[in-house]
Amino acid sequence: MVAVVVALLASVFTPSTTASADLPLDYDIPNGHFYTQTNGSPQESSPKGFRLTDDDGIPFWSEFQRLGSVPVLGYPISRRFLWDGFVSQATQKAIMQWSASEQHVKLVNILDYLSQAGKDDWLSTAKLVPKPISHPSEEGQTWEEIVHSRYQLLEESPAIKFAYFSVPDPIALFGLPTSPPQDMGPVIAVRFQRAVIQQWKVAGPTGKANDITVANAGDLLKEAGLILPKAALIPEGSPLVDTHQAVSSRASLSTVKGLATWYGANFHGRIMRNGAIYNMYDPTTTACNVFPLGSQLKVTSLDTGKSINVRVTDTGAFRPPIIVDLSWAAFAQLADPRLGILNVIVELLPD
Repeated sequence: MVAVVVALLASVFTPSTTASADLPLDYDIPNGHFYTQTNGSPQESSPKGFRLTDDDGIPFWSEFQRLGSVPVLGYPISRRFLWDGFVSQATQKAIMQWSASEQHVKLVNILDYLSQAGKDDWLSTAKLVPKPISHPSEEGQTWEEIVHSRYQLLEESPAIKFAYFSVPDPIALFGLPTSPPQDMGPVIAVRFQRAVIQQWKVAGPTGKANDITVANAGDLLKEAGLILPKAALIPEGSPLVDTHQAVSSRASLSTVKGLATWYGANFHGRIMRNGAIYNMYDPTTTACNVFPLGSQLKVTSLDTGKSINVRVTDTGAFRPPIIVDLSWAAFAQLADPRLGILNVIVELLPD
């Protein structure tokens, strides 16, 4: 009995996200695809994630696929956001930006931007990224001449040169080289306008010696704390799940008997499933996986006889017999929050 109570009490402090063991890690959605792999939670523990779509006439999903999808660009790490007036979206390895005037998706020169922001020393010492070299001889040269001279920088590393030219459009994806191959300790690396290609001299975090990897330039920008708005980095709810899978089997129920818990300070100020900010002192809100978001519920404690009306504003990583995970203030109107758990009857109220 003690073990059961401890397990149930632990759910009070479980992050308020819907369990997603029954959902795929990523899946097609209308006009695009939804990915959960970079939602910041342990794999398969949350259905939240980021969608890549062609919505609003901006073909981020199509361009993502054209450039090679996840193996080339990594998973999305942001929602859409505005950067200098351009609709943009970040992936682990790139930032896509929509030019309305040209009707074209471009990739941002992330490494050039980091250099302009004064991050070269940090990139070199912490991220094994070479510093860019100057190119004074390019003044007055044609584009073709500049491309040719930059390509000569790759001759010192056949392996990196091969990796660069192995993609269909290396200039579109990586940009031009901005450094020759540099010995950065564990890796030989070449810096490009939008990427860093590394050849590992020793076994690295992603493989063995001589493996070639492309650094996650989008993650570098995120780690540097630049450009990416905090709101854009918050994963969104799953398009497949408006509530826990239990909704499908219990939607016809109007009264459910079970347990009530509460969640408080660890989640105060976070985004709830309905997009609002969670306030633990609001006695009108609850997380629930049995009734849909927006449902009005009457929760009655079988232990104290007290009742409270709440609205479903969130979902949570809990399963029956826990029916509602109340706000701290809502639970406090039924019983002492130190109890942590109550026997309740939950009634679905008419709209």
